[in-house]
Amino acid sequence: MNNKLRQKYAFAKLLAKEAGTLALNFQAQLQQGKLTVSQKGRQDFVSEADKETENFIKNCIATTYPEDGFLGEETGQEEHKKGQGVWVVDPIDGTTNYLRQHSLWCISIAYMIDDKPIIGVIYDPTHDELFSALEGSGAWLNEQAMYVNQGIQDIVSIVNVGYSAKMPLDAYLQTITRLLDHGIEHRRHGSAALGLAHVAAGRFDGYREDFLNTWDIMAGVIILQESGANVDIEQRKNGYAIQASIPAITAILKG
Repeated sequence: MNNKLRQKYAFAKLLAKEAGTLALNFQAQLQQGKLTVSQKGRQDFVSEADKETENFIKNCIATTYPEDGFLGEETGQEEHKKGQGVWVVDPIDGTTNYLRQHSLWCISIAYMIDDKPIIGVIYDPTHDELFSALEGSGAWLNEQAMYVNQGIQDIVSIVNVGYSAKMPLDAYLQTITRLLDHGIEHRRHGSAALGLAHVAAGRFDGYREDFLNTWDIMAGVIILQESGANVDIEQRKNGYAIQASIPAITAILKG
């Protein structure tokens, strides 16, 4: 892997931690009633923290790597040429959790070339956990190598199932029913990026959601691939469906 990509990888990890500190500071303002919050859709919120954290990340990237493109949840996409690197950012994935003072939210940063994620960084500021991967260099949790679960599924298997109001409720319920029929437990985080990272870390055996955006998943995709997970992405109109799991339950999760 060339040195420029390694430099970008180190930059992304540092940037995610700095952005996490900023988001934590905004969360403290939220407790004091000083943070502006608006609603984008049903159970879809955006706060001043989302916008300011993304602006911070975007400005740092523009200063350090002005030749690269940018796609962010709050500010959209800049024009870029084929072969040009693009940073894909979700400044706070799990905004509803964040606003309610739950701990399951994160900063997600991916670096992509020709629609393929090369670098992925997901930072959980509440627990100071940095999940990361560079293509061909393995997956890491802080400074420890990270792998998908290697065997505990024989005792109990747990899958994280996300839900989007953009897809029929029946599809979500069918997935849960199928899992229960096979004796598999399910949970719902409310943060897709963190859910994917937790599969890579072996805390869950799979993740499935029928509609997500590019910024929700791309950091998680490369981290999962480098951790040994099976990853299946299906293009949908304006988004993706994703399934990621240990090999032992891939067929069950897919249905």
